[in-house]
Amino acid sequence: MNLPIEKTLIILKPDAVKRALVGTIIEQYERMGMKLLAAKMVRPEADVIKNHYPGTNAWIKEMGEKTKASFEKGGLNVKQVLGTDDAFKLGSQVYERLIKYWQEGPIIVMVWEGPHAIELVRKKRGHTIPLLATTGSIHADYLYDSSILAATLNRVVKTFIHASGSHDEANREIEYWFPKHVFPKYKREVDGLYL
Repeated sequence: MNLPIEKTLIILKPDAVKRALVGTIIEQYERMGMKLLAAKMVRPEADVIKNHYPGTNAWIKEMGEKTKASFEKGGLNVKQVLGTDDAFKLGSQVYERLIKYWQEGPIIVMVWEGPHAIELVRKKRGHTIPLLATTGSIHADYLYDSSILAATLNRVVKTFIHASGSHDEANREIEYWFPKHVFPKYKREVDGLYL
C-alpha cells in the first residue's frame, strides 16, 4: 500500500530566531504529528540564499505580480511608491530584498515528514500575505507585518517561515540543503496511527 507520507522542508528565517519563536513553531508541527528528520542552524552567504529560490524569469515575474496585487488590494499605486509597475522589475526588487532579509541572522533549516506533509505544513504556516493568513495558522498568530509597509520601507514582508510548496519544490530544496543526506528512521507513539 502506498501511504501518503511525504518529506518537506521548513526554514525558520532570521526573525523567527530573533523573536524566540523557534520552539513555538517546532511545537506546532510536532503537535500536528509531523516528524522532524533533520535540522541545522546556518548563516548562509548571498549565493546560497539566491540559489535556494528557482530564480527563473517566470518566478521573478510571479513575485512582481504578487507585489502589484498587494498594492492594488491596499489601494496604493505601486508605480508611485516603488518607481515601476513592471512585474519583472518588481520581482527583481523582491528577489534582492529576500537575499538581504535572509542574511539578517542565522536560519534554521529542517526536514519534516508526515502524511500529506507538504500541504499540511504550508496550511499550518499560513499565507505569506499577513491579511490573507487563515485564523489558527502560525502566520495569523505571530505575523504582524504588512506587504505595503514592507515595500515602502524597501524590504520584504518578514514571513518568518519558509515551507516547500510542491513535491518538486520539496525534493529540490531538501537535496539543496541536505545533499545526499540519509535521514534517520525512528518511531514515535503517534506513528502507530499510519505505520
